[in-house]
Amino acid sequence: MKFKRISRKEVFKNDVISVYEEELYLPNNQTVTWTFTGKREAVAIIANIGDKIIFVKQYRPAIEKDMIEIPAGIVEVGEDIEKAALREFEEETGYRAQKIEKICSYYGSAGINAGQYHLFYASNLIKTKQNLDENEFLEVLEIPFEEINIFEMEDAKTIIALNFFKEKIYVNNKKMSL
Repeated sequence: MKFKRISRKEVFKNDVISVYEEELYLPNNQTVTWTFTGKREAVAIIANIGDKIIFVKQYRPAIEKDMIEIPAGIVEVGEDIEKAALREFEEETGYRAQKIEKICSYYGSAGINAGQYHLFYASNLIKTKQNLDENEFLEVLEIPFEEINIFEMEDAKTIIALNFFKEKIYVNNKKMSL
């Protein structure tokens, strides 16, 4: 069932996020005010060097702690998502991927956010140079897959990507080496 939009106004906007309030007419003849963020796409990339997964560790002010997660970033206006993934991966990790494969696209929280995440698997890596934005402070980690407990991860994109890696890459490589 669709809701009918009565009004919509932007209540906040900066370089990263837009916040909207809408007054909606519901199927039960009631009206409600709904607040959500606008459509800003992001990319995230899982990659491995041998049996090690490349992560970044960075402080996340919204949750007030360091997070270990796969490299990710915002898609620039008009930018192709695959090119954005390649750019973000190299900027954050200092590795250029010669091959990239789309895993999936998803909404992180469709009830409050219209933006999509696009997950990729990067391979055939070449060491280059990290090129962080002036407001980025992160550490690159390479963790052996066998040492990772997916259920101890707290970041949704990382959990999804690790499950892909486990099912599509890791298991297939183990079968081939038997």
